[in-house]
Amino acid sequence: MVSGEIALRRELIETARHAEDIGLVIYSQGNFSLKLPHSGSILITPTGIPYRRLEPDDLVVLDLDGNKLSGKYEPSSETPVHLLAYQQMPDIGGAVHIEPPYINALAAVNLNPPPILGNFVYLFGGKGLAMVESIRSGNAAFARATMEAMQDHFGVIWKNHGIFCVGSSLELAYRRSWAAEQAAKVYYLSRALGKCDPEMISGPVQEEMIDMARNWGWI
Repeated sequence: MVSGEIALRRELIETARHAEDIGLVIYSQGNFSLKLPHSGSILITPTGIPYRRLEPDDLVVLDLDGNKLSGKYEPSSETPVHLLAYQQMPDIGGAVHIEPPYINALAAVNLNPPPILGNFVYLFGGKGLAMVESIRSGNAAFARATMEAMQDHFGVIWKNHGIFCVGSSLELAYRRSWAAEQAAKVYYLSRALGKCDPEMISGPVQEEMIDMARNWGWI
């Protein structure tokens, strides 16, 4: 294992555990991956292993064609979509799939988080989330549908399943995932008050925020 890879393995596990700690996944739901900078290969969480039990050596390394280079377990069932994302978006360095309750609740009634919070606008460049209809996941057809929907977005809702977000790093992809769920939660709660339509961030303010996000290198 080359120098620095152990730190990336630990980062991947810590990210997955943090997602579980704040309720974005349960047990071994979701999947997390990053690109190893020295080789361009992909480090991804294994399938079915609780994040609390994961050790650095338990993670799986794949090449971009999906060939397993190392790891004693099988990679995530959503490996096809992770691999296609890295193939089609060579600038990304990390990808995250979580199964957050508020986004799933909104998507189940055909709603999508709107620009109701600043972080959501900053991190998604004002584009919000694309959406894929409810279809069986874990295969090449689902991966293609995801990337067709993604286009120039940074995240996509998998209806009745969760969201998939990408970023130039694992940290940025993960920040996008929790920012999306935060916006969904606020939108859900504001609609539940029932007194008026929730107020969104105005177009001119969004444009200012998007310019700032570009300066920060977020988009």
